Amino acid sequence: MPCTKLLYYSSSNIDNNKLMIKQLPFLTVLLLLFATTSAYAIDTDSTKVRKNTIRWNPTPMFVVGPKSFVFGYERVLKNNQSISMNIGYLEKAPLTNEEGEVIQIFDQSSKGGFDFSLDYRFYFKKRNKYPAPDGLYWGPYTSVYQVWQDASINLLDGTAVKNTVHYNGSFTMYNLGLQLGYQFIIKDRFSIDLILMGPSYSYYDMDLKLRFDTDIDPDDPFYKELLEKISESSPLLEQFLKNQSFEASGRLKFSYYGFRYGIQLGYHF
Repeated sequence: MPCTKLLYYSSSNIDNNKLMIKQLPFLTVLLLLFATTSAYAIDTDSTKVRKNTIRWNPTPMFVVGPKSFVFGYERVLKNNQSISMNIGYLEKAPLTNEEGEVIQIFDQSSKGGFDFSLDYRFYFKKRNKYPAPDGLYWGPYTSVYQVWQDASINLLDGTAVKNTVHYNGSFTMYNLGLQLGYQFIIKDRFSIDLILMGPSYSYYDMDLKLRFDTDIDPDDPFYKELLEKISESSPLLEQFLKNQSFEASGRLKFSYYGFRYGIQLGYHF
């Protein structure tokens, strides 16, 4: 079975605009929420110092898949500084079938992933009215993100099964960057943490394997349709397939930029 070797692409091989356009709706909601919360946030009771916040990050449910869940904890240290950690489970939304397509997915039983991040925050003491963790902050962060997904796919000729493809794909991203955010402490108990922007230097590792029950001709017209279907699971995977002569399996490792953003809801104590 033909197989591609380890490949490397510079940043010029990735379509920046296409990746960012898919994130615009969520970024728009994030900015609107920031504006609304700024207008209606309730003053913090400064008579008691509370240093801990536990929180839920719903962002992966919209960006990765509805079955993803990520939780975090923030601890205030001295001098308006804090340390924060998030950890959770990721699961990509399943690939879907469309009526009349020659490609039909029938088994996606194995899929999952994880998210881990650690950041150190510096709250702007002179700018913020209340002590940390309320107000504007900045700081470095690091994170690891991984998802994997296996599937079995039937290739149809009319109603008959022409071939079966077993798909195994994984995507890992390591990030090191700086972030800017704003956290609202409401009634001294509840928090809304908005990570407004977080550019990073990122390292990507993508691995894709296709195994066919019956040998096929790479020039077969269904092949393009198969790769288009698989690329729906990741815009980066779509760029990977577009930029190389891909036949049966391959791996892509490269360094590029990343971007972090999100909304986190918490309880302050």
